[in-house]
Amino acid sequence: MNRGVHLKRVVPLLGVAAVAVLPAFGTVPATAAAKPVPPAGQALGTLADQLTGRLGAQAAGAYVDRDGRLVVNVTTPAAARRVTAAGATPRVVAYGIARLDAAKSALDRFAGSRGAVGLAWGVDVVANAVVVSVPESDHDAATNALVKRARAVGGTVRIRRVPGAARPMLGPGDAITTGGSRCSVSAIGTGGGGDFVVTAGHCTRIGTTWSTSGGEQIGTTQASSFPGNDYGTIRVTNGSLQLSNDNLTQVGRPPAGSQVTKKGSTTGTTSGKIVGYDRTVNYQEGTVSGLIETTACTQPGDSGGSLQSGSTAVGITSGGRTGGCTANYQSYFQPLDEALQSQGLTLK
Repeated sequence: MNRGVHLKRVVPLLGVAAVAVLPAFGTVPATAAAKPVPPAGQALGTLADQLTGRLGAQAAGAYVDRDGRLVVNVTTPAAARRVTAAGATPRVVAYGIARLDAAKSALDRFAGSRGAVGLAWGVDVVANAVVVSVPESDHDAATNALVKRARAVGGTVRIRRVPGAARPMLGPGDAITTGGSRCSVSAIGTGGGGDFVVTAGHCTRIGTTWSTSGGEQIGTTQASSFPGNDYGTIRVTNGSLQLSNDNLTQVGRPPAGSQVTKKGSTTGTTSGKIVGYDRTVNYQEGTVSGLIETTACTQPGDSGGSLQSGSTAVGITSGGRTGGCTANYQSYFQPLDEALQSQGLTLK
């Protein structure tokens, strides 16, 4: 891993999948920071936990309805009265949570030995059932066997036909790993009959085979340009991955002063503005020129992540100032247009 220990100002932001620690930055969480829950949501969540805990087997989950009310599923009138007294809305249902969990566990065990691909199931508290989502086009033996077993469980299970199979998704800001190192996705490019993950060159130069954070194979390194530039591409060889650029529809270079957001697998989405273009940075590993400077926070593991301005894809996370994310932070990005053009790619 390229730690940049003695480099006191700017370092490439490569992360370690298992620990994600860079001495100059301190300890960094291995996943993106969770979005805070609004206070009202926190209060409802706390009340839901308290009520379902007190009711035990008489509870069957809780949810917030479209009017913002906390609804608690219960199996007895006595439990319903307790819910009302606590200020929530009771709903008497047929099945307790223990029975629903048992039905789901039975499907988990059966599916694990039958290889039914593309199906999804879980306890739906609103439906008071284990809902099994089955692709409309799937009628293979493994799928049919699982559906038959699910129906045999009885009323606790419902079958729902859906347009397509569940597939792992990969897009801007998502984590990608090789060996013990973690980086992030800037964008998905396409060209020459194939699809490519675009990330930082200081990432692709350290590994050949890449996977998602969940262990799904992505593909192999196609190109690396670092130092000098800082971009790399990974040819996608896993056809089951669902590739998406989210809301990105074009590539460009907004003027200095424009508001931007950065997406990365360590710090999630952070905001800032473009300070300027054509920056040259001397990393420990070599000099990189033509970079974009911004004030958006970046940390180890965000390397390769996406710099965006609205629906415009702007850059690839390259490096950032040591010492953590403070006021007047400095971060640097490889322009995405240059990376795509060099490889004959366009946004997917």
